[in-house]
Amino acid sequence: MRKNAYILLAALGLASCNYLEIEPVGKVIPHKTSEYRALLTEGYSRFPYTSSKAYTGLLSDEVGMFHEGNFFDSSDAIALSYNYTWQYETQMWEYPYQYYYRAAFQANAVIDGVADADDDSSEDKRQILGEAYAMRAYAHFDLVNLYGKPYDPQTASTDRGVPLSTYIDIEQKYRPTNVAAVYRQIVEDIEAAERTMTLEKQESPTLNYRFSLDALAAFKARVMLYMRNWQAAYDAATGLLPKYELVDFNASPESGDLPWKATSPEAILAWERPFGGGNGDLRGASILSDKILGLLDEATDNRRNYLNPVNAYDENWTPTLLGYCVNRSSSDRVSIRIAEMYLIAAEAGSYLPAELEKAKGYLLDLKAKRLKPEAMETQRTKVGAMDAEQLRAEIADERARELIGEGHRWMDLRRTTRPAIVKTYKDRTYTLNANDARYTLPFPQSAINSNPELND
Repeated sequence: MRKNAYILLAALGLASCNYLEIEPVGKVIPHKTSEYRALLTEGYSRFPYTSSKAYTGLLSDEVGMFHEGNFFDSSDAIALSYNYTWQYETQMWEYPYQYYYRAAFQANAVIDGVADADDDSSEDKRQILGEAYAMRAYAHFDLVNLYGKPYDPQTASTDRGVPLSTYIDIEQKYRPTNVAAVYRQIVEDIEAAERTMTLEKQESPTLNYRFSLDALAAFKARVMLYMRNWQAAYDAATGLLPKYELVDFNASPESGDLPWKATSPEAILAWERPFGGGNGDLRGASILSDKILGLLDEATDNRRNYLNPVNAYDENWTPTLLGYCVNRSSSDRVSIRIAEMYLIAAEAGSYLPAELEKAKGYLLDLKAKRLKPEAMETQRTKVGAMDAEQLRAEIADERARELIGEGHRWMDLRRTTRPAIVKTYKDRTYTLNANDARYTLPFPQSAINSNPELND
């Protein structure tokens, strides 16, 4: 039997909703538009924005050394070492499964009731409703790309996905559905948000953690890329390019303008804090692999200036250089920015024969803002001579350079080549084989304990 969202918010406890481990937000039953905005704001805050992307870099080839000595809390280091070495056991740091569903729970409550709310503010209820649809879609997208198999148009209808949470019902059995069904729901929610949302762009950087029509279009471009709908991805991405400015690293940008800042002219959606995991200690413990570091030419790539050296110290405090990590702050906010749209336009365009030359141009436009001017003539010659397959390989490398530390690399490997990765930790070698089943995370044990049907 369907239960009213307001009753749930007013009366239910965690034990009543243990299928997804969702937790009601309080005792106040929302009636007014402002109260629904507050409810959605809590949904934004309940989304795992400090851990949704931070820990995936450990899984990928982005991190080549895990330096536990940089952790204040050694128990954090021990747990995350299991993530780093793909030992998906109870000792690993659980990825934030339940927090995605808590955000979806909040979004569902808003979707159920905001249209009938009493008007007590100048804010358009349609905007709040559109943001709720977008939040629910975003949560499901992250969930299926952690716990579901990578999207393959040929097998998506039979590949295991994740449970869908699209309404509030304490009697619902949350069983995983297939990958195609999850993506279908994501697309339906995006379309619903497109029909209802009213703000093209949030008014200030303090509010750009919220969805807007621009942020929705950027998210749609990402979803279409993952679904291999090249034309839709290309159209969504290129539609945003004239509206946002790429930061020129040759012009010594101000700190607040850097692409991973909420105040950057590149920012489209600045919600998550991908550099904030493990109380910020993970950032310094995640030493870039030789492969990724080698993609950033020290002589010509200005992005190399935004890395930090990581040192180990002996008893005399004599430093030994271990490598480099990203120079970011745990307060930096970035979810989607215009550089990603250039990369999506280039990748999607590489699959569209009529757009191939434009695709090369989008890649070169981004490179011109990141590389020193003297490097660009060589780049133009190199990229200009590429065929579509070679261009895609170069775009993959550029994504690794440009989106470093932002949580994309693991997802990019999953959705494309799923290569073998070899790591060493405490003198032991660990291997993730090509197309390894561990490219899909198991459901967390805590979630299985609450809902044994997850494994059905």
